[in-house]
Amino acid sequence: MRILTQTAQIPITDLQQWQPMVDGAPHWLDIADPQRDVLTTLGLHSLVIEDIMHGGQRTKVEHYDGYLFFVFYAFAIESGVTLRMITTPLYVCVSANAIFSFHHGALDLIDVAWRRWQSARQATVLHQGTLLHGVLDTVVDSYFPLIDEIGDGVEELESRILAGASPAQLRNVLQLKRTLIEFRRHVAPTREALNALLRGDLLALDSATNMQIQDVYDHVLRIIDGIDLHRDLLAAVLDVHLSVQSNRLNQVMKVLTIASIILMANSLIAGIYGMNFAVMPELGWRWGYPVAIGGMVLLSGLLFWFFRRRGWLRADDM
Repeated sequence: MRILTQTAQIPITDLQQWQPMVDGAPHWLDIADPQRDVLTTLGLHSLVIEDIMHGGQRTKVEHYDGYLFFVFYAFAIESGVTLRMITTPLYVCVSANAIFSFHHGALDLIDVAWRRWQSARQATVLHQGTLLHGVLDTVVDSYFPLIDEIGDGVEELESRILAGASPAQLRNVLQLKRTLIEFRRHVAPTREALNALLRGDLLALDSATNMQIQDVYDHVLRIIDGIDLHRDLLAAVLDVHLSVQSNRLNQVMKVLTIASIILMANSLIAGIYGMNFAVMPELGWRWGYPVAIGGMVLLSGLLFWFFRRRGWLRADDM
């Protein structure tokens, strides 16, 4: 546990050291890997404690007696070509005189938000709304690099599939599509939570803080638009792959059909002279065999020239 102020980070081992608003400025208590007894000591509602301990909650904001409870998610992308999403829930309680944040494991976004809060120390009015905006803005801004990384992955997969898709690449496309679905599942409710906050029903914000939250809301809309765009691009990549595969199959069938026609023409000549009728003038002819072979070669060449002239055997289609 640690207390974050605008001047220092103070590690604490006992909650008795937590004295919010002792100097008239907002204090921030950050707790990593919270335990049930600690949450109970802080006086949190039993439903809030269950949400923090069990996890798996959707992004939301709820009003309890004396404070607001936020659930947001931080994201990271696994290194490699699979682009799997790693989600870390962040729980924030905002009251009139204190802010609590809870998370399981280390979370770099907390330090980033604290440094932003430090940079705002010259502000004329500092209250819990200013700190809340710093936390929310830091979390939402961390989504933009993920969108850029996903966009690069989509472009790379698109170029590979156009060059010739393998089963592994198709699996990567489906994995990336699942990543985008999971990303949107957590981000989309953020819009609803911020909208409820902007309406002023949950927390009284001054005009300046309200404008800051509105800016965060606009960033969320941009993130959702980016997710939807990449999902559409992935769907287009799969459609292009299916079209390319269908076109290649058509080309193969066309070549096989042409080869069958040529062989059928040769089979016609061979079949005529293989009927073994007693009266066939060519059967006793000395040049019958060479002429039959030559006729097959000539007919095959004429058919090949005809199909090539019609554009059915272009080199780029083979």
